Amino acid sequence: MKKALDPGDPVNRVQIKASITDAIAKQVSGFSREEIALRVDEEYERLLRHASIPTHVPSLTAGSVRRGLRADRRSPDSGETKSRR
Repeated sequence: MKKALDPGDPVNRVQIKASITDAIAKQVSGFSREEIALRVDEEYERLLRHASIPTHVPSLTAGSVRRGLRADRRSPDSGETKSRR
């Protein structure tokens, strides 16, 4: 049985972020892998800093980045970042 990766371990973070980036790149078109990776890195680290349960960080990161990319793709001024309310 495979042991789950520790989201807080620096070595595992690289692997987890790459996996999230690959999955999102397959699901959301119109963005470069580099742009997706940057967003994944920023969101992952932000969530991890405030996480009381680190094991949830990968799935929360994936959902948040995916939603943000889809929202940006739909907005007429997709080059600008929308502020969160």
